[in-house]
Amino acid sequence: MTGFDGGFSMRIGLMALGLAMAGAAVAKPGIDTPFAATSPDAVAPFGSAVGSAFRNYSRVAPSIATAAAPGVAGVEQAKAMGFRHLIDLRSDTEPGVPAEAKRAAEIGLRRTSLPMPMEGSAIPAFLDRLAVELEGAGGYPVLMVCGSANRTAAAWTLYRAKRGVPPLVAIEEGRAAGLTPRGEALVRNALGLAPLEALAPVPGGPAAGAN
Repeated sequence: MTGFDGGFSMRIGLMALGLAMAGAAVAKPGIDTPFAATSPDAVAPFGSAVGSAFRNYSRVAPSIATAAAPGVAGVEQAKAMGFRHLIDLRSDTEPGVPAEAKRAAEIGLRRTSLPMPMEGSAIPAFLDRLAVELEGAGGYPVLMVCGSANRTAAAWTLYRAKRGVPPLVAIEEGRAAGLTPRGEALVRNALGLAPLEALAPVPGGPAAGAN
């Protein structure tokens, strides 16, 4: 009986290993891609190469960067630095957007207007569209912008969670890209997580998350 059990367990183990290896060979959108740049010209520049060209610039993946509103000069700079696709999360009525859109069209920089909704019920449809754009619809590298980079950080967080990254890990990525408490409140609500105030430490007690 012991030999049978041992052999059976070994077969199951080998099957599991085979499945794991097969799964590892399949690219997972938003996890493995668009993080492996397909060519040198698909790579987004590092912050050190951008300098003061953009406010709140963050290279969130090899082929994707986020930033605050670029302005007309920033649109031109994005084109000069090799960005092929500009995703704008602002509405068309926000300051500077019409002029930036006009300039992008004039210089041949692909631009996608994708206003980020603030209502939780509209987030899933928004993320479906965002996933298509971030996963290569307009070419790489991609620059995603909004007014201050808070919406871009929130959108990146939600996109990463949508693609299977643990929500709390996705939130940490978002914070690194400029996610503010206001943006995080939207993200937590969309992901069904406890609000930040519910995680505040008890006065006089240990800090939340302390070991």
